Amino acid sequence: MLAYRRRKEAAGEAEPAVAATSASPETSPAPSINNALYSTEAIQAAQDECYKIAFGVKSFDYQIFGEHAAVMDRISESAAQSVHQRDYFPRRPMLLPKLLQALNDTESSRRTLVNLIVEDPALAGSVLQRANNALYRTSREPVDSLDRAVQTLGIDGLRSLMAVAILQPVFRLPRGYFDGFAEVTWEQAQRCAAGAEKHASATRSADPFIAQMLGLLTSLARIVLFRLTVDMYREQPNVLPRAEVFIRSMQLHAPDLACRIAQSWELSDLATRALREQVDRVPPGQMQPLGRAVYFGELAGMLTVLAARDASSWEEAETLLVGQGLKRLTAHSVWKAAAELGRDGNR
Repeated sequence: MLAYRRRKEAAGEAEPAVAATSASPETSPAPSINNALYSTEAIQAAQDECYKIAFGVKSFDYQIFGEHAAVMDRISESAAQSVHQRDYFPRRPMLLPKLLQALNDTESSRRTLVNLIVEDPALAGSVLQRANNALYRTSREPVDSLDRAVQTLGIDGLRSLMAVAILQPVFRLPRGYFDGFAEVTWEQAQRCAAGAEKHASATRSADPFIAQMLGLLTSLARIVLFRLTVDMYREQPNVLPRAEVFIRSMQLHAPDLACRIAQSWELSDLATRALREQVDRVPPGQMQPLGRAVYFGELAGMLTVLAARDASSWEEAETLLVGQGLKRLTAHSVWKAAAELGRDGNR
């Protein structure tokens, strides 16, 4: 049986990010940045550490043989089709297209948004909670109605909240194997989304809301693969699941699966192309602006998951982010946005 082995890439120097518009703060490349690879040994090491945290293991190796390799084969055969199977893949949240349309329509009234939000009690609760955050409240009186909450948050505040609030339920997993995985993956998803959103807004190069949503989809793909892998192991009841099989499957298939999720949810061609750039491992300096926001959001998400556990620092993150092509000011903004998100999901 063939072994599945970790494929390492040689580390390279970074390449400047491509300027998106003349209004962007990043219109001039740093002179010392060139030839950034999509991944480096430092990036791979950070990803490995995040997987160790998510799966609760201290170490793992990628030599996978015998029955475990058979499970890997089954996952490879089934991954692409998993987006069409309800057991693995959540259907697009019903409110998502309506909310996207309303939030992007300058003529949508506050009442239209309130009527949509009230259809989802969990979303309504999240909107009220956000409106009562000190960042938004303008008086001592609590915000106790959705109408006032929508007015308080404004369109930008609602846009930054919607994707996270709508997608949170699909990150839940039943108890069983590797019980900490869903919680850590949800934390990382929110950090990635916050970093991607900040990159898009700081560089004024892409839609922050779409960048945020795509940041969530990269982690959602790992949840789908987790469910699929558990089922593949159930077909071999005498085989104890190995973390390496889950992790390797996610490394091999998660980027493509995220792209398939975007297609299944009928997101825009621009959004799908941004995720396809992650599949094709396009160097960050050659990505389109939205793809670059997703890329740096993912890096910031990983690095701040580690920092929250004292396994990384801002200095290390700065070296990596700047080395991949970000200017220091933007790198700090992206890092801060992801880092300020607590483990409970609150800022």
